[in-house]
Amino acid sequence: MRFLSIVLCLFVYFPVFAQNQDSIPLSPAEMKEALEQELIALKADVLPQFPGGPRNMEAWLFNNLNVPYFDLREDTIVSVYVDFTVEHTGYVTGTKIRYPSSFKQLDKEILAMFSRMPKWKPGFLNGKPVDLNLTIPLNVQLGNSMRKPYNMPTPEVSRLPQYNGGGKALAYFIKSNMKYPKEAKSAGISGAVTVEFLILANGRVDRTATIGNAIGYGLEEEATRIVEKMPKWIPAELDGKKVSSKHQLIIRFELPK
Repeated sequence: MRFLSIVLCLFVYFPVFAQNQDSIPLSPAEMKEALEQELIALKADVLPQFPGGPRNMEAWLFNNLNVPYFDLREDTIVSVYVDFTVEHTGYVTGTKIRYPSSFKQLDKEILAMFSRMPKWKPGFLNGKPVDLNLTIPLNVQLGNSMRKPYNMPTPEVSRLPQYNGGGKALAYFIKSNMKYPKEAKSAGISGAVTVEFLILANGRVDRTATIGNAIGYGLEEEATRIVEKMPKWIPAELDGKKVSSKHQLIIRFELPK
């Protein structure tokens, strides 16, 4: 399965807290008004809080959401309203998508992410911890998957991205995951394929594409598959902050002796 063949930009708005859950789709304005009314109706002296506060929650959501591959010709923003309960014990339960989107696999991945969420600080009412139903609206930006990485501007970085374990670990990963295309093997074809891709700020590989003259015989497809299968990298840094950056990798195909 191909993950993150699109750019993920996750924007987390302030948490909106809900006592009632609605399954009827509303317009964006109606959804906002409904959530504001639910916030007013909420009875709690102290609201639940993600460990470390909103900034930590934003970072956790960004780093833990696996975005499936979608064939998209236009940049698309998907608004997802996630209902869940923070129990008096701090555990997150009862997660559901309030308004299911047309991107069913994305909804599924968001639910899976919430199932891994750490314990919160529970809400309090009259000095006692209580169960509270919450809603968080997320905007997930799905980029144009047809766009090539060399058409994507990336900033100069102060530290280049690195594969976990270094060059030897990267070479081992490529060797152990390579499946020499049968068509190329039968025709006696070998060569080197250059793959250009993005390494996102969360370390995931995105938007792979081969560059240079094509060899064919399935070599470009196999090189792309290997790169897309890679685990997270150590991302580039700019002024001490993790940023997305382009990277190139040459994958050599040598006929088995």
